Amino acid sequence: MEESLLIADASTLLNFLRVRRFDLMQSLGLRIRIVDAVFDEIRSERTHLEELVEDGHIKTLTLEGKAITDTVAHLLSLGLGSGESFSFAAAIEFSGAVAIDDRRAVKRVQTIAPQLKILTTPDIVLAGITSQSITVAEADLLKADWSANHKFHLKFQTFEDLL
Repeated sequence: MEESLLIADASTLLNFLRVRRFDLMQSLGLRIRIVDAVFDEIRSERTHLEELVEDGHIKTLTLEGKAITDTVAHLLSLGLGSGESFSFAAAIEFSGAVAIDDRRAVKRVQTIAPQLKILTTPDIVLAGITSQSITVAEADLLKADWSANHKFHLKFQTFEDLL
């Protein structure tokens, strides 16, 4: 059976690139893809991202065709950005999940694709805890690092609260 597809949006992908824990996304056992628009958006971790692409850990997707163009146009009309629109369009087209932390974008997309599977940064970390790729203590250190150094704040105190 072929493994499922995970389309990574810039928000979630950057969270893991910044703390050098892309392995947590890999531990999901999904084929990780990014659309060209997301690849182009990522500047701060560009070298690390390029290494992951060159090593085959992430593959880029160039999206073409009328169905994709129509979906992207509709998503843009809902107020989503280019990277988000192409990411969601890819997930819809290829029946994949989307890794994204933008709740506003998710709510808008769910009006047209309610079945779409969404994974957030905490979801991915929790999967890592469950699979023993990371401990709760290590996860809480990531949470603190994101908050202190990367402007990504989670409202819960500890990942233990989510288990």
